[in-house]
Order: sequence, then structure tokens, then C-alpha cells
Amino acid sequence: MTPGRQGTALLLVDLQRDFLARPGLVPAADAVCERAARLLRGFRARALPVAHAHTSTRADGTDRMPHWKARGVRACVEGTAGVAPPPALAPRPGEPVFRKRYFSAFGDPHLQPWLEERGIRHLVVAGVYLHGCVRSTVCDAYERGFEVTVADDAVGTTEPLHGEISRAYLADRAAAFRPTAAILADLGVGDAARAPACAGPADVAAATGAAAEAQRRWARVPAGARAACVERWADVLEARRAAFVDLVIREVGKPRRYAEEELGRAVAHARIAAELARGAAPTRIAAGVAAVERPVGVVGLLAPWNNPVAIPVGKIAPAVAFGNGVVLKPSPHAAETARALVASLDGVGLPDGLVGLVRGGAATARAICLAPEIGAVSLTGSLAAGRVVAALCAAAPKPLQAELGGNNAAVVLADADLEAVVPDLVRAAYGFAGQRCTAIRRFVVERAIAARFEALAVAAVRTLRVGSPDDPATEVGPLVSRAARARVRAAIDAARAAGARIVVGGDVPPGLGDGAWLAPTLVAGAPPASPIVQEETFGPVAVLQVAGDAREALALANGVPQGLVLAVHTRDTATRARLLADAEAGIVQLSAGPLAVHPRAPFVGWKASGLGPPEHGAWDATFYTRTQAVYGDVPC
Repeated sequence: MTPGRQGTALLLVDLQRDFLARPGLVPAADAVCERAARLLRGFRARALPVAHAHTSTRADGTDRMPHWKARGVRACVEGTAGVAPPPALAPRPGEPVFRKRYFSAFGDPHLQPWLEERGIRHLVVAGVYLHGCVRSTVCDAYERGFEVTVADDAVGTTEPLHGEISRAYLADRAAAFRPTAAILADLGVGDAARAPACAGPADVAAATGAAAEAQRRWARVPAGARAACVERWADVLEARRAAFVDLVIREVGKPRRYAEEELGRAVAHARIAAELARGAAPTRIAAGVAAVERPVGVVGLLAPWNNPVAIPVGKIAPAVAFGNGVVLKPSPHAAETARALVASLDGVGLPDGLVGLVRGGAATARAICLAPEIGAVSLTGSLAAGRVVAALCAAAPKPLQAELGGNNAAVVLADADLEAVVPDLVRAAYGFAGQRCTAIRRFVVERAIAARFEALAVAAVRTLRVGSPDDPATEVGPLVSRAARARVRAAIDAARAAGARIVVGGDVPPGLGDGAWLAPTLVAGAPPASPIVQEETFGPVAVLQVAGDAREALALANGVPQGLVLAVHTRDTATRARLLADAEAGIVQLSAGPLAVHPRAPFVGWKASGLGPPEHGAWDATFYTRTQAVYGDVPC
């Protein structure tokens, strides 16, 4: 920030409950509020000016914006709870609140004089929405001669495409976008020192440039030789299996039994990718007409923390085998596993720079998506992350493959063998503390057996081994972080406050107060439209929903935005076929026992759970290559 600290002020825009509660906010409201609160604490610690801009409307609604009137919107009404900010963002004495009716905070004529009286030349802006009020405020500040910095990770939008267009527009003209940690570092605030190291724009440009240069050479290497390199990598992963298992346990807290399974799946992904690339050949369509598959170029891979080996390997192996370069951005929670994974490629025969690694958060992911050398993006992450990445790829444009989690249901009908089914379903829900996209999050049970199912589920939950991830017997370890536990507990508390019943769990297990532990939790009586039902908690929480018959059970199972996994438990063949035909899920399990995802099978989400072609097996060629029609003889 070029002006001196004493010439800087913080302006928080529309951080009010009604705006934060709107569905589809990206980043999520808790993330925006947490980062805005950090900024607020930093400015207060340095005794720097802070101002709040709030929208408010009269109770009779006559001063609402015209488009609110046309749509029947009533929000931020004076005297209601919705007009107020969350407690952590509440103004203190001496911090003015500027009232606005339309978009810009400068709609209040008192804001500019207040800034000028204090010699403010530099505004740091955070709040909602980036595509509307934040954008309008920044443009007005720029017009009035202020230098503006937008807290990049403390602004939210409900329209990701418009938000990304606004970000690019403002960054090119009126404002700098910087993460909260960097702004705090400029202020000399101590907690900024705890921020993880992140790649900057220059780092991303270097990685994408190196991958592009190496890929041009790599694409000319025969497919068989590329496949041999990937096979050697599979051998390396197998040889280092024990070390990787220990690293996954230590870094993300995955129980040993699940870490072992993940390493086996990673090796299988690599071997299958090599096999498929080796067998690729032109498709003869007619005499003198053929279709050939060419590499995409450089692929940006955005990987999560919960499967920090299998998911990156499942992306890197086919990308490289089919002739592409790679830039990988792992989750900050799994940075060391990613470093070790990329290091394991040394010596297998890849050209230097072909596989690059960059560390960071949302800003780094955004830079990868927008890098001109990146030809396609593959993401495994949250729905919120997917909406942002989809907007970035649409603006480029470039292909996107995205697996965006699940809110998976198990339909259990009255003729199911409950004694056999329930223990498996409980493990499917709570294993690895529910931190798997394929975890069962909703038990949809026919009313005639609901009470018995509940009793058996409670008994099965109490037999789960909760403990150290390093113990081979452990089934439920800790959540990945204290912040994750706080988020999941907040979802449970909100469901309880809304009238749902906590059947079992809901708190920290005895003796495990340190760390990020949470007891396996079963919630009953939540309305179908409630957040605990509609949203993926990604924790050790399952919801019991009761249906009158098979038709209602399927309606409840399908009645969420996501569509990744559906399990069906009935002995009636006709009913099973009917449910399969109408299932709104990319993966359907009709058999008993735990779901074991096959490395050759397509991993595919429907509805909000997926974008683009499936991952894994023969379907990888669809994404990591592009088709070229050739007329004439195709050179071998």
C-alpha cells in the first residue's frame, strides 16, 4: 500500500445478515466474515480508521430499489435482525455507519467528507457483493481520487461469472486486489506471519511457461515411451507406498486403513493411464478419413486435501500419458504430500518443467485458470469453488472438468436386511470423519422401519473406533482442522435450533478435546429444505429422513442440488429397477457392502456435483486429448 498507514482506512460494504444469508454466496459467508473480521482486528490494532456502509430500507418498503420492488424483495429492513452485521463485524463506538439505498457506499454524501477530514487517500474495501455494491463503491472511490485495494479473499458474490468479470475490470482500471494476509502484513499485524506461503503471479507464470515449453517436446515423444514413463512412476509410488501412507496420516489425519486404500487406488490410476495411452490409435472413419487424438497442451490441476495422493495421480497420470504438461495446485492442507508426489516423478523420464507445482489458495487457482498457456482445467473441490472456476473457464474460454462433491443418499426400504445393511451404511457415512465426497450423508428410510433403523444406527455408531489416525483399527479420526470442526458444529447447532433432533453425537468425544475431533452425529426431524439436508457438511454428520414409500424416498433422495452417489437397498427387483431408472446421480450402488470406487469406472457427478466429462478409465481420453479430423493418409 503506497500511502502511509495513517492515510489508510478500511471500508466494509454490506456485511449484513440478509445479504450474507443469500444462497450461492462465493466464497461462503463464514469465510468472507472470518477474513473481514481479521482485517477489522488488524485496523483496530493499529488504530486506523474504520467505516461501515450498510443498506437499509423502511418498514413500509417504499424506499426499496426499483428492481427489489419488481421482484418482491424485502431485505435489510430497519429494526430487523437482517439489517445488522454478524457480531464479529459490528461497528464499535467511533466507527461510523454510512447508510445507502442503492449500490455505492458513496451514495451517502457524508462518506467522502469523513474520509477527507482524516487525510485518507487509500481505501481497503471488503464486503458483498463484488459484482454490485463493491464494484460500484470502488468505481466511485477511484473517480474521487482515492487509491483502492480490494481484499481479494474478503469479498463475495452470488453471481460468480459477473464477479470474475468485475474483478478483471476493476483490477485493470481502478483497484489492486490483494489477499487479506498481504494487507495485514503491510500493516505490520502479527497474525499475517502465520499465513501459508503462496505462489504469486510470477510463480504461476514461470510454472505454466516451463510446462508449455516442455510439453512441446513431450508431445513428440511416441505414446509407448510416454506410457513407459508413467508405468515407472507407478513402480515408484508402489515402492514408496509406506512413506506416502505415513505422510497422508500425518498431514491430513486420514486413518491408516483409508490411507492404505488410497495409495492402492493411486497406483492403479497410473497403470491404467499408461495402458490406455499405449493403446491409443487413429479411428478410421472411411477411406482417406480418420480421427486422431492430440494433447490439449498444458492442463491446470486443482486438487483437494482429502485424497492428496489418489486424486492428483488420477489427474497427472493421464494428462502426462496423453502428451500434456501439468501445473498442479494442491490444497494448502496437503502441501507437503503434493511436494513429495511431484518429487517422486524425478527419474522416471519426464522432461524438466513438464509437471509444475504451485502452492496457494483461491488467488493462485485463479491465476492458473487465467494463464494463457493453460489449455484446460481439472478441479476436484467444493461447489463454491466450482462455480468460480467455471466462471473463469467460461470467460477464457477453456474446457473444464469438475467434481464438486456430493450430498449422497442411501434409500432403505422396508424389505431390506437391516442387520446387514446398517453397519455398512454407518461406516460409509462416518469413515474418515465423513471427509469423502462419496460419504453417505442422508439415510432415506421407509417409515415402517424408521424406528428400528434408528436404533440399529445408534448401536452401530457406538461401535465405531474413534481415535488416532495412525492406529490400524481407527475408523473415525479428527477433522482436517479446527476451522472445519467449527463449521460442522455450527451446521449441527443450526439444525438443533431449527427443531431437528440430535439422535447421537453432536459434540467432542470424551478425552479428545484437543485438536479437531467431533463425534459421529445423527440428525433426525430436519425439514427437507433445511441447510443440514440441502448442503454437504463434509464432516461426521448424517441425516435421517423418513419416507412413506419408495416413490417418496426417491423424491427425497433426488431433492437436493447435488447428484453424485445414490445407494439403493431393497430386495424387490422391480422396485430396484424403477429407482435406478429415475435416480439423479452419476454413481448408483445397488449391492450391499461398502462402495468401492473402481479405478476403471467413470467417476461422474450429475447436477451440481459435476461439470464436464467423467474422470478415470477410458473417459480420461475425452478430457486430456482433443479430436482432430484428418482427410488423407494419416502418418503412423
